[in-house]
Amino acid sequence: MIHGFADRMCDVSGGRATAEAIPGAELVLIEGMGHNLPPGLRSQLAARIAEFVWRAERR
Repeated sequence: MIHGFADRMCDVSGGRATAEAIPGAELVLIEGMGHNLPPGLRSQLAARIAEFVWRAERR
């Protein structure tokens, strides 16, 4: 899961609770990111998503 510390729509506590409720979940918290996909973080976010897909396909 990817969550921004600056998200005003969904508090970080919700992301933490969701990650704790899902066995094997990994929570990535990104400083300065809100409830959006900022252009400056898109390559980092794409890499995180690609890594998740790669790991899921290996199972």
